[in-house]
Amino acid sequence: MTCPLSAQLVATRQRKAATQRKIGLFQAMADTLFIRADEQERWREACEASNNPDGAGTWQRLANHTRNEAHEYVRRIDLLQENLR
Repeated sequence: MTCPLSAQLVATRQRKAATQRKIGLFQAMADTLFIRADEQERWREACEASNNPDGAGTWQRLANHTRNEAHEYVRRIDLLQENLR
C-alpha cells in the first residue's frame, strides 16, 4: 500500500517537472520570436533604404506582431514560475 503523503510528493514533483519543461519550451519560443523580430526589423530597414515604404511598413507590422508574441511567452513564463514557488 502506498503512503498518501508519498503519492502526493511524487505528484507534486511530476507537476513541477512538467511545468519546468513547459517553461523551457516557452523560453525557446520567446527567444526564437525575438530573433525573428530583429531579422524582420533589418528587412524593414533594407526596404526603407531602397525607397520601398510599403515593404518597410509591412515588415514593421510583422516585426511588432512577432515581438508582441514573444513578450506573451515571457509573460506566460513569469506566471508559471510564480506557480512553482
